Amino acid sequence: MSKPNILIMWLTRFAVGVGLIALAFASAFWLVRTAPSAGVSDEPTAGRTVLVLESRPVQVARQYTGYGVARAIEDADVPARVSSTVTRLPAESRAGNAVTAGDVLMELDATDFREELTMAKQRIADIEAQLKSLDVEEGASSQNLEITQQDLELVRREYERVQEAVRKEAAMPREADQIQKQVLAAEQVLLRAQEDLDRLATRRLGLQAQLHRETASARIAQERVDRCAIISPIDGFIERIDVSQGESLTAGARVARIIDPRSIEVPLGLPASARVDISVGNPVELSTTGSRKRTWTAHVARLSPEDDPSSRTMRVYAEVNQQMTGDLHLPPGAFLQGDVSAGDGADAWIVPRRSVRKDRLLVVRDGIVTSVPVSIRYPITGEYHEFSVPDRDWVVLEEPLQEGELIILSPSRTMTDGMRVEAIAVKDSLASVHHDSRGDGQ
Repeated sequence: MSKPNILIMWLTRFAVGVGLIALAFASAFWLVRTAPSAGVSDEPTAGRTVLVLESRPVQVARQYTGYGVARAIEDADVPARVSSTVTRLPAESRAGNAVTAGDVLMELDATDFREELTMAKQRIADIEAQLKSLDVEEGASSQNLEITQQDLELVRREYERVQEAVRKEAAMPREADQIQKQVLAAEQVLLRAQEDLDRLATRRLGLQAQLHRETASARIAQERVDRCAIISPIDGFIERIDVSQGESLTAGARVARIIDPRSIEVPLGLPASARVDISVGNPVELSTTGSRKRTWTAHVARLSPEDDPSSRTMRVYAEVNQQMTGDLHLPPGAFLQGDVSAGDGADAWIVPRRSVRKDRLLVVRDGIVTSVPVSIRYPITGEYHEFSVPDRDWVVLEEPLQEGELIILSPSRTMTDGMRVEAIAVKDSLASVHHDSRGDGQ
């Protein structure tokens, strides 16, 4: 191709490009000039609708929160009190069944202990027979002693008469000596009779000691027989049975555990500074920490006498008395959160926890959103129907608010200072919802 033709081709392309650009600018200019102008309205733009509640002081009791594990106040680990074999395990002795004090949980083999009891009773009968024989001997010895005493008295009188006759020279001194020998012989007989009677008394003491010892052995044998029937020491429920029928047990081994869940206590760890505010009888609200939240009303039953210096906490014991009906009872072993209320409380300014974002409240003043910095004194849990809000998590403010201040219930990130909004009171919103639901029902 020759050089003049290339030049003509480039010039043609340049001319076409310039023409297209000029056409584009001309079209844009024509569209702008012919576009309709937008009308401007003088009416104010409607603001965003927000739910608000009116601030007011309410009576609030300081709350302290602690955590603990529920446990039954009355429970019992039932041991085997003798070494033997389980011969019977009643069908009622199963975990979860209710028992009363005195119910038989299981029975042990009592054959050996019954034989020991029989032998002890036989020994007692033998000793009692010996004591009865001793009564006969003592009676005879007592009569013999009385006869010997009378005989000695007669001989002494005879001796006195002979001595009087000797003084009057009516008898020979030899006769007095013979009578004196008789007195001495009678006294010896009396001493032997007294000795025999005293020896019988000593035998009686020995037999009585043996009787007491064998009686104690019989009581122990009877106790072992009775202990072969293992009974429940308290009213409650069987938490577990640790043995099976035919199992050999040793004395002291645990065979069952009984708990009475009608009285529950929960040890709660609270800050040591709460000691000045907490006292016996203060109300406590216990609640589970899982997804399905349940609550129970309790009271402070006891306070620990000392603080834990390592954790700077004190121990508070919350007590719950409940009836075992339905499935709402508090089970022992549950991990719980406890909110302890201190005293009757005082007037304070509170707001729902969700209304505070980054230590600021959003309030509505003359239809304009305004942020207010706040300081939280402490959180509280409960229902405050004065605000017509179903919230349970609240915070107590350090500084007071203006009474009647309109607080935005649920501020969002898109709300900023100066934004125009339309405030609707929570109670009015709930009333309209209730009215609409009644209308739909009709």
